[in-house]
Amino acid sequence: MKKKLLFMSLLLTSFVSFAQFEVRDYSDDSLITEGQVLAFSDAGCAYADPCNWKFKVTNTSSEDIYVRIFVDELVGTDGSNFQLCFAGVCLNDVTLNSGYPSTPFLIAPGTTNSAGNNFWNLNDSSTTTPMSWTFRFQAFNASGTAIGTPLNVTYSYDSSLSVEESQLSKIKVYPTNVINKLNISSSEDLSATVYDLLGRSVKEIKVISNGDTIDFSELSAQPYIVKFTNGNGNSITKKIVKQ
Repeated sequence: MKKKLLFMSLLLTSFVSFAQFEVRDYSDDSLITEGQVLAFSDAGCAYADPCNWKFKVTNTSSEDIYVRIFVDELVGTDGSNFQLCFAGVCLNDVTLNSGYPSTPFLIAPGTTNSAGNNFWNLNDSSTTTPMSWTFRFQAFNASGTAIGTPLNVTYSYDSSLSVEESQLSKIKVYPTNVINKLNISSSEDLSATVYDLLGRSVKEIKVISNGDTIDFSELSAQPYIVKFTNGNGNSITKKIVKQ
């Protein structure tokens, strides 16, 4: 079975901790950004495969927070055959406008909940209908009042999606720790937008195929997100640290 995973960000907030918490990919510790789409071409994959997407939630505040995950949108599916596991609660079907777990889960300041958390499309591998599940991570205080900024994430399935078919999968970006110039190797022309820690666009350029650079010399030392977009509107993001 082919295993293909493409991370696309629709609305970048770049490393913002959403005031109360942050969500990261369990496999590579990458930060999940507001509106991010996790796109897969496989369904019914094995537990260790990428389409069983595992995550962790960290309390970045100085107070206890209580977290739930809400199902805000279902497209092409009624929510059945989709596993959502979080904070010890594991369901093989989700329901639109429901929140899980039923009792918000306590995460103490500076601690991370990671064991057994996942989104997993359990539909048969022969399924051809495109589907998507949009989830909202929300923090609450001890009184049950929503606090901070929610994080919206979409898990998307399309059997016709092929990372190899998109030249974006072949893009090479180096070094990821930049002093002055970021080297870009791509087989197609791209537009590139650089976002700072607050999600603000600080630089926009056109990237020429077969080799180009982005000048970071005038930017301050901090992490950035670079969003590359091709002529078909497909996007991919890369994390860069300016030294």
